[in-house]
Amino acid sequence: MVAAAPRVVVIGASEGVRITRAARLAGHYGVARLPAVDVLIRRQPLPAEGYVIDGAPQLLDRVAGVGGLLPALAFADLVVVLHGAEWNGTDEACRVLRYYDARGVLAAFPPGTPDDEIIMAVDAALRARTAVGPPDGPPDPP
Repeated sequence: MVAAAPRVVVIGASEGVRITRAARLAGHYGVARLPAVDVLIRRQPLPAEGYVIDGAPQLLDRVAGVGGLLPALAFADLVVVLHGAEWNGTDEACRVLRYYDARGVLAAFPPGTPDDEIIMAVDAALRARTAVGPPDGPPDPP
């Protein structure tokens, strides 16, 4: 069973695609979509009833620092990545993504993946995480 109000973070380089995917996921789950800039800069509190946060890969650089997206990612049920050709696997964003992949909370898709396929895969990943249960407490920073 999928959590009634999942906490999902969508990371992608193409702003239009990322925002569209995040909005559709938020609508699917009936939760708020928050731009990462609101969480990072405006310090908007995270809703207790679930959320979908969307942000560019450059914002992942802030995860390693104090604050930043760490609270959102630490308690996220799933981090969805829309991979682009510009990610070469050596930058800070990729290091952070590898960390969350090792924790089992990462789902990656090409940006052109149809919405319904992403929603089905995210549903399946969330069901799997619910069945196994989240790791104890928030992760150590990457």
